[in-house]
Amino acid sequence: MRLLDLLPTACSLLLLAAPPIRAAGVDDPRGFEVLRYECASELGRRELTLFLNGTIRLRDGPLGKEVMGLAELNPDERDGALHRLAEEDLSEAKRLSSGVSGRWIERCTLTLHLPDKEIQVYRFSHYDVLPLSLSRIVRVAEDMAAKVPDVKGSEALPVNYQPRVGDVLKRVDGNLYAIHNVSEDKQGIELQGVVQPLTIYIRKDHLRLEFVALVKRAP
Repeated sequence: MRLLDLLPTACSLLLLAAPPIRAAGVDDPRGFEVLRYECASELGRRELTLFLNGTIRLRDGPLGKEVMGLAELNPDERDGALHRLAEEDLSEAKRLSSGVSGRWIERCTLTLHLPDKEIQVYRFSHYDVLPLSLSRIVRVAEDMAAKVPDVKGSEALPVNYQPRVGDVLKRVDGNLYAIHNVSEDKQGIELQGVVQPLTIYIRKDHLRLEFVALVKRAP
């Protein structure tokens, strides 16, 4: 057998055996924040923090009334998450253009502090179109948040829920919103406050992040 025939297998073994990431000079990894992703508006705040030891902390809810949930990654999951964060080239994300803004639009701050690297901070709107590398970092944060037991309580949208004009939904802050319009591609949703004179726009895949119950189904 030729040496070249062994190269693919050898390379695969090298990838599988990637060493765990460590931080020099960190006495207690429980207090070392690798990733913090926070989005907030006047209506509420959601903050996800990943610690170096694999602890995930999620705070979510109305301002000043956030509830907290925790989850733990095993060593393999932790190292996998750290490698996902480390492999992204964020050079194109250094200059983010200003996007959608307004009183009710969530502003987000993503802080990344990889072991033995300088702290990187990125600020953007919840609805901004992000560079692919930064959007992948946000995806890691959302994957971490999904591992935390529901911090909003027992209420949740139906498992196979599909938005329909006229549906009334309950938001995490307790306010009710009626779906006023759904975009042609079914990915954008416009909602109007039932009591408050407020209109908000949200992507379909973000509904479960902000709404916890279907109060009334449209006919």
